[in-house]
Amino acid sequence: MSILIDANKVTQQFIAGEYPQIHCEECEMTFLTNVYMYDDAHVLLEKRSLGLEYYCGAIHTKGLSKVPNIQRVGILDEDDNIVSGPSQEEIYSGDETDLRFLYVMEKLQHLNQADRDYFDRCVKDLEWQSEEDRAKIIAGVTKRYNAELAQDIAKLYDYYKQYEGVLAWDLHGENLMQRIDNDEIVILDPYTRKC
Repeated sequence: MSILIDANKVTQQFIAGEYPQIHCEECEMTFLTNVYMYDDAHVLLEKRSLGLEYYCGAIHTKGLSKVPNIQRVGILDEDDNIVSGPSQEEIYSGDETDLRFLYVMEKLQHLNQADRDYFDRCVKDLEWQSEEDRAKIIAGVTKRYNAELAQDIAKLYDYYKQYEGVLAWDLHGENLMQRIDNDEIVILDPYTRKC
């Protein structure tokens, strides 16, 4: 489902205001993300935090499978200047960012309320659970959904523990979404910066 993207062209078109914004209150409130129309199968995200950078780090380090197709296409400062990406040291410094990260991602749909409620009950406060209870929660996700999703949640938790001085666990029912064509559940934006 990946597409060929001319990142510089997309960034320039974004600066020129060529992508109409999609107003999704859930995305704006949950992800602190502005969503724009890209094409029939993809959206353009403007993220004013490092959350997706942390997530992309986990995706590549932990070999996650239940993830959306997503590609960073550009980084802008507040004056619409294209800037180079921060170093790993800067990303994991714990400092705020004033940069705007642009990503092209496949279009997804929000989960139904029952599934959202389930994940809110199970994984929202995973960092406060004992190791034994976390294992039970992962087993429950395996039973109700599938082993790959459960394993990815466990791997995301391990990544959170690795960087818990900087990351805050932020996986809950709003941060899991479904593919439109087959209803496969994927994870989106499970971390935020630790305050």
